[in-house]
Amino acid sequence: MSVRVTNLTFSYKNFSLHVDALRFEVSKVTAIVGPNGAGKTTLLKCIGAVLPIEKKSLFINGRDIALMKSQERARHISYVPQEHESAFNYLVRDFVLMGRVAYVSPFALPSREDIKAADEAIEFVGLTSYSGRYYSELSSGERRLVLIARALAQQSDILLLDEPTTFLDPKHETEILELIRKLAQEKQKTILVTLHSLEMAFRYSDYMVFMKKGRVVASGKPADVFREPLLKSVYDMEMKIIDWNDRKIVLR
Repeated sequence: MSVRVTNLTFSYKNFSLHVDALRFEVSKVTAIVGPNGAGKTTLLKCIGAVLPIEKKSLFINGRDIALMKSQERARHISYVPQEHESAFNYLVRDFVLMGRVAYVSPFALPSREDIKAADEAIEFVGLTSYSGRYYSELSSGERRLVLIARALAQQSDILLLDEPTTFLDPKHETEILELIRKLAQEKQKTILVTLHSLEMAFRYSDYMVFMKKGRVVASGKPADVFREPLLKSVYDMEMKIIDWNDRKIVLR
C-alpha cells in the first residue's frame, strides 16, 4: 500500500512538525534521517497514528487514516519502537502472538491461524529456536528481531521502524537492515525506517528523507540527494563523502 502525506502538522510544547507533501511506495524502503530533534520519530508516530492526526493529512491507498477505526489501522500499519520494556516476562512466541490482537476478538484465545502467523514471523526473522525463551533473556539485537517478528505477525502492509539499529554492533546492524530489505522485496511491504547512520541509509534505502527542525529539507532517491552541501545544511557541519567499492563513506 502507498502512503501519502499532505499538510501534516503536530506540535509539542517546544516543537512543531510540519510536512507539506511526501509519498511512500510499495516494496520500497524509505530512510528518514536528520539530527536529534529533527522530528523523525514524531513523523513515524503520526503516520502510525500513535500520535493524533488531523483529517485529510495522511492517506493509505487514497483512504484517510484519521477516519479508520483503530483495529482497521492496525491491520494496515505496524509500528516498531526503538526499544520495548515489557512489564511481564513473556516467552518469545507469546510476545509475537500479541501482534495478532487486531484479529482476535475480545476475551477470545488465539486461533490456529494466529499461531501459524506468529510462528511464520518468528521463522522469517530466524529465531525459531528462540520461541520458548523469555524475552528478557535475549540480547538487544535479538529483541529487535522479536519486535519485527511481532510486527510481521500483525500482517500489515506498512511497516514503521524507529531506529532499529541503535546500539547494535556492525554485524547485527547489517543483519537488521538486510532483513528490512528482504521484507520490502519478498513481502511487498512499504517500509519507513529512521536511521542515524548516513552510510547505511544510503546503502539500504530506495528513497531518503532529510529532516531538520520539524521540516523536510530534501527527499528523493539516494543517488540524487546524497550530496555534501545538503549534509552540511542539515547537520550544520562540514562532511566529506567518499566513494569506496560502490559504497558511500561520510567523513566528519
